Amino acid sequence: MFLAKRIGKKGILRLIFQYLFLAAFVVIIMAPLYYTFLSAFQPRDDMFTIPLKYWPRHPTLEHFIRVFNTVPYARYTLNTTILSLGSTVVVLIIALPAAYAFARIDFPGSNLLLMGLLASGMLPGVATLIPLFQMFQKLGLVNTLLGLGILYVSGTMTFTIWVAISFFRQVPRELEEVARIDGASTWQLMAKIILPIIKPGVATLFIINFIIHWNEFFLPLVFARDASVKTVTLGISEAAYIGQYQQAWENISAMGTMVVIPVFLLALFFQRQIIEGIMAGAFK
Repeated sequence: MFLAKRIGKKGILRLIFQYLFLAAFVVIIMAPLYYTFLSAFQPRDDMFTIPLKYWPRHPTLEHFIRVFNTVPYARYTLNTTILSLGSTVVVLIIALPAAYAFARIDFPGSNLLLMGLLASGMLPGVATLIPLFQMFQKLGLVNTLLGLGILYVSGTMTFTIWVAISFFRQVPRELEEVARIDGASTWQLMAKIILPIIKPGVATLFIINFIIHWNEFFLPLVFARDASVKTVTLGISEAAYIGQYQQAWENISAMGTMVVIPVFLLALFFQRQIIEGIMAGAFK
């Protein structure tokens, strides 16, 4: 009654509609993920029954065992972890000083350079695939973690710089001026004043970059031919093959579940930092 008097009938209806919309949105987003988990633990014969079974009656780990016997999951996971962590760290090391320069230094052609950087990030990956492959082949970077790392870094650099610029512009210039009067250098200013202030934003950029690199499929598909450099996303396609005219959907679900769980736990563990970073970027 108190809530009804405070916000009125229209407010209650609006609130109910918002919650219903949010619930429908969550169901739409989570339904494919839930069905993937469900298919990973139920027998193959139960996957395509009509009506669908929404809970495994006879849970099994058979699909996971088959995937472990078919795909070198440990090696692929190690490669993916090295690539994701290494590329994310390198992206932040390069992008943060670059973003600070764009946000604070007024040099001739800065806007033109920033627009060119944005335009380069809009190019579809297929358009640059052939020249990139030829160049990497001549440099001996095909089938190497270093080559994939370079591609990962270049792929998310533009996005990271653009987002980081908005974080730097929210830091009051007066703080920097006071620090410079006290004799702080640019690097001291970055390390001791600015980065601690925008720490939620940096954490968000780290997590987003890591997730993008972890889920990358197209680049490893083209530039990684040997098992020594393949990633877990390629393992999903390898787990699917059981014959010329058959697809092992249960294996795909099992491998997909093992690929999603690390990223899901990472996002769950750092959800507060992600929300703080997004809110910091949304409100100035």
